[in-house]
Amino acid sequence: MGRLGTTTAANHGSEDKKQRSHSNSKQIAPKTAATAKTSLITNVIIHGGNNQICVDSRVIAKEFGRRHDNVLQTLRGLIDRGTLSPLEFKERKYTKLGREYPSFEISEEGFFIAMPFIGGMKSEEGQVRLVNAFFTQRRLIDRQSKEKAQLAYQVARLSGKDMRGILTDAIQEFIVYAETQGSSNADRYYSCITKLVQKPIDIIAPQATEARELMTAIQLSTLSTIELTAAQALTEGMTANLHYKDIYQAIKQALEVFPVDKAKVLGG
Repeated sequence: MGRLGTTTAANHGSEDKKQRSHSNSKQIAPKTAATAKTSLITNVIIHGGNNQICVDSRVIAKEFGRRHDNVLQTLRGLIDRGTLSPLEFKERKYTKLGREYPSFEISEEGFFIAMPFIGGMKSEEGQVRLVNAFFTQRRLIDRQSKEKAQLAYQVARLSGKDMRGILTDAIQEFIVYAETQGSSNADRYYSCITKLVQKPIDIIAPQATEARELMTAIQLSTLSTIELTAAQALTEGMTANLHYKDIYQAIKQALEVFPVDKAKVLGG
């Protein structure tokens, strides 16, 4: 009786192990599929600053279920007939077991053109997988580009506000400086210098703060440089004890090096 009980318990223990093993294999399966999908996406390569997306002919051969030399033959035929333009492919070399072999790097547009001609045992499945990989990569690039553009704008906008504060402080100091030298209308220099600073980017807006919200990152960066140049001219002139009128003329000359940006900023 003791042996029977021991055998039954052992059998139950074995069955429990099998069930746990079967359950674990079910849990691992989705991770394996996800890994395969990620691996495919990483084979769609990004090249250059223009974010061109390309795929290697070896990846096409694998996904379409064709020999790589057959895929190369098809691609060369499309190239010879002018179906694929020189902008849509690049010839490459890869090394295997110490020997060099040819391959092609096909652009996104080139792949969509060549896709119907490649064929293969898994052509339909390969087309779906590679097209999805291209679209996934394109969405990623577009999102990253928008994030970079937004970040550049925010940095330029914040930098512009900092420079504006520096220039405002310098103008206020200059107004007091001009008054001590006998100027009766020194307050007018605030608007006069502001107009000089805004002239190179041709701002048309009711208020400078509103104009900043409408500017591009490039315009904001340019404005920051102009404001810093004006602030430096004010500070250097006052440090050298120049006459306030001479300092104002020095600011005008310092800002003449900036070309006028014809892309006007309209506000309000």
